[in-house]
Amino acid sequence: MLKNKDSASIKGALTSIMSNYFSLLDSASPPTGLYEDVISEVEKVLISETMKYTSNNQLRASEILGINRNTLRKKLQNLFDDE
Repeated sequence: MLKNKDSASIKGALTSIMSNYFSLLDSASPPTGLYEDVISEVEKVLISETMKYTSNNQLRASEILGINRNTLRKKLQNLFDDE
């Protein structure tokens, strides 16, 4: 099934990224708040790339992401106004 294959590749990519991140620390402790930092960055990239994929069609992007269009709008404001 395509959905499982896509999920596996996302999981594999994230696993690779986090493994590389910890390798680069070279036994140093990661900064506190790692969870929030990772979730925030993943959400930004996920929403940004989905918006690009849909040519900024918020309705289509919200369908792909599985969130309400109003939730997407709020996230877009919050995520990208802070930059």
